[in-house]
Amino acid sequence: MYRQLTPDTALTRRSAVSGIASAIMLPPNIFPAIADDAQPNPYKYENRDRNKNKDELIREDYWYFSGRRPPRRLDINALPADDPTWNAWGECTKSEVTGNSCVYVSLKQRIPAYGKYFFSIDNGVKEYSQLGKILRSSNPNWNEAAKLVDPGLDTRMPSPAVDSLLKMALFATQMLTSPNFTGPNRELLVSRYYINECAFALDGLAKSIEARDVATSLALWDFGKDSFNSYLSILNRSISPKIGDKIDLVT
Repeated sequence: MYRQLTPDTALTRRSAVSGIASAIMLPPNIFPAIADDAQPNPYKYENRDRNKNKDELIREDYWYFSGRRPPRRLDINALPADDPTWNAWGECTKSEVTGNSCVYVSLKQRIPAYGKYFFSIDNGVKEYSQLGKILRSSNPNWNEAAKLVDPGLDTRMPSPAVDSLLKMALFATQMLTSPNFTGPNRELLVSRYYINECAFALDGLAKSIEARDVATSLALWDFGKDSFNSYLSILNRSISPKIGDKIDLVT
């Protein structure tokens, strides 16, 4: 699975999802409201050694800059929607039309992004849900499960769930980056964090499914479900009826 981008593609792909984020350094407690340091987790996957995100799909995410983890299950509705300290770093002008201009992204920017990435992401989410049904069955079809997490090594194409990861990153960048703010806003960095968690889950699932380890596979799938759905809770807010249908959550 392409957890770390290859040297030939790292510059163009990472620049597409990272922008100028690598130039920004933030104190570790700048956003304590969504940190999950004290909350219990039955599997502790997010407590892993991240090695400065060197092995993650996207190095520049929320944890990389703040040193803190968002909750395993993000409840976006519990966060203040109109607070610029959540939406972006810095105050911007507000109006009745655009709201907080720090995070205003026009329909002209969001509609093409939706058209380009919706199908791939939606398909990946649906196949990940199908994987859960297989793993929860009394007699899992391990061969079918392996296909759903295939990293696509050598000449094989990756499975839709694995293939959706990079699309999720590009989709978030286009849907959440405002031309009125010169840096990556907080929602974008948090969405990248959950993409990295999805990638970790899929990578682990490929190994546990190969070993036919039911308990570990179910635990990793559940972790990935929370990560996919947390990402979607952020992005679905940007998908209005004028753009299209929201992406269904993993079930």
